[in-house]
Amino acid sequence: MARVRLTMDVEPELRRRIKVAAASRDETVRGWLERAILRELEEGSDGRTYEEEPELYHSEGPKPKGLPDGEAPRARSGRSVANAVIEDRR
Repeated sequence: MARVRLTMDVEPELRRRIKVAAASRDETVRGWLERAILRELEEGSDGRTYEEEPELYHSEGPKPKGLPDGEAPRARSGRSVANAVIEDRR
C-alpha cells in the first residue's frame, strides 16, 4: 500500500516529549507516532474499538471523485491555486 505524508504543527514542548518517548523505546519519532495513532484508532478515545462499533468509523457513500484534468481550481487572477499559494508564501 502506498504511503502518504501527514503533516501537523505542535508546540515545542510536545515535540520534545514525543522525541524523548520515542528515544526511550529506541524508536524513530515516525514509528512511535504511527504506533500511538494506530493504538488510539484501535481502542478509540472512549475505549470502544472498531470491531465493537464500526458505525463510528464508517464513512457513508462513495469516495468523492477528483476534478477532470485541466479543471483545477484557479484564483481570480487566473493563476492556479498552487501557484497563488506559493506566491503568497514568498
